[in-house]
Amino acid sequence: MRLLRVLVVATGFAALLAAPSAAQEGRPFRDAWFWGVRGGILNYSSDADPVLGPYDGTDNAGAPMAGVDWLITRTRGGLYVGIDEAFFTSAAFYRRPFVKGDPAVMLRNERRITLAGMWFPMQSPMTHPYLGIGLSANQVGDASLQFPLAIPALQAAAIDSVQAKRVAISPIFIAGVQQRLPNFSVFAQGSGTWLQNGYLLKNLSAKHYLQWSIEAGIRYNVGSSIDRER
Repeated sequence: MRLLRVLVVATGFAALLAAPSAAQEGRPFRDAWFWGVRGGILNYSSDADPVLGPYDGTDNAGAPMAGVDWLITRTRGGLYVGIDEAFFTSAAFYRRPFVKGDPAVMLRNERRITLAGMWFPMQSPMTHPYLGIGLSANQVGDASLQFPLAIPALQAAAIDSVQAKRVAISPIFIAGVQQRLPNFSVFAQGSGTWLQNGYLLKNLSAKHYLQWSIEAGIRYNVGSSIDRER
């Protein structure tokens, strides 16, 4: 519900920005290719804490994020590709269950690549809601042990475990709205990702099953997504 409320507020703000230009005709939304830039907040959790130690998890923390995207539209559907990065410091266990004396894994930033199919319901000449479902490739930017293990074999096993858990490919759902202006469009959207249990940025507590983000930005129509008859 919190995600929905924030999205509604952001959508209303975008509509207010567009109001002075509502009577002017912008470029068409259908059969178009948009390039966009965006910023927002990523909500994430992990099962350790970089300050308090491995017994205290990171609970629904917010991190600034920035990215670019490409949106290809047809009449009722389209294709979305997004690339973004969130900026934060956190920590996690490299094995579960956690064993006392294990070093925490220090985490910095998360990169995400998203590919989704889009659906455009309830379209109007200037306002374009959209829904999407697809896959996201999530990668922890940097992951290193808090301190080395004394036994070389255990150190090598720990490093292998960290590297294997740095990347997760997960389903992602997107909901948003784009408001068309004469020269560009503004948009607000939210996304939710169901992360794999083995991923370093996955807190196994039941309330942390979803990683979500709120984003807003601008998109520019660079031309048609279909070949026009000459």
